[in-house]
Amino acid sequence: MRPIPMQRLGALAAVSAALLAAGPSLAADLKMDAATQHRLGLQTAPLAAAQRAGALSGFARVLDVTPLATLESDIATAAAAAQASQAEAKRTHALAAADATVSRKVAEAAAAQARADSAKLALLRRRVGLEWGPSLAAMSDARRDQLISAVAVGRAALVRIDVAGGAAPAHGSASLDLHAQGHVQATILGPARVGDPRLQSTGLLALVQGPGAQWLATGAVAPATLSVGAAASGVVIPREALIRTGGQTFAYVRHSATDFERRPVAGGAPEPAGLFAPSGFRPGETVVISGAAKLFAAEQAPAKEEE
Repeated sequence: MRPIPMQRLGALAAVSAALLAAGPSLAADLKMDAATQHRLGLQTAPLAAAQRAGALSGFARVLDVTPLATLESDIATAAAAAQASQAEAKRTHALAAADATVSRKVAEAAAAQARADSAKLALLRRRVGLEWGPSLAAMSDARRDQLISAVAVGRAALVRIDVAGGAAPAHGSASLDLHAQGHVQATILGPARVGDPRLQSTGLLALVQGPGAQWLATGAVAPATLSVGAAASGVVIPREALIRTGGQTFAYVRHSATDFERRPVAGGAPEPAGLFAPSGFRPGETVVISGAAKLFAAEQAPAKEEE
């Protein structure tokens, strides 16, 4: 059986449509001798204890950083102008005070220009906070420039994460589901500046770094999971052990050398390795990780023969 992709946990390629229509019971026991197990290629593995923090589901949208890049360019230009005008103001003031090489009027004009340039630079820096949020405003000019450069070459992506109700924490991390490309981690920077009236969410700014960022094109939307609250105890059931049929997800638990139980996975939460199950399974229990679909087919065969 092929591993179940994270975006479609439980979708089975090995189980036929006829078996999917069988409508199995919530749990079932099956006996199978060792020779048949060997012929079907069954393999098992014990479940390990795991913990998972509470999670909130939302979505992430990749932001266009062109306006931020333009604003950062304006800041760099204004910073250079302010530095030059301040130097000119100091020079003319010194000359006017020393021997009146320049007039007081020229010195005052130079000082006024320096103040104007400084005010323009301060306004541009405030615009970063007003338009992009306090987290980016708290960065230095050099740090923001590095971030924009990383986004330009595909090493980073700036995303906005929204959760219905706006109850998301303004710190921590989030997992983005990129489907075929797998999951990438995003570091939450802080609240966004503009809220979403439809979701009643203030939104969060988050930064994705690393190879996965190259798949995040501007405007792309991906499911996001944010970790919140206290950790819950349970087990992670491997993707290879999961089968989905009749609208439910199951895994086979091995009780003895010949006894198996098909047990439903209730309340499972996606993990990179499979589904986190807070209940219904215990650490140390053995599950079938190879041949589960064949085991299911063998279980259904008697019912098919009776029909």
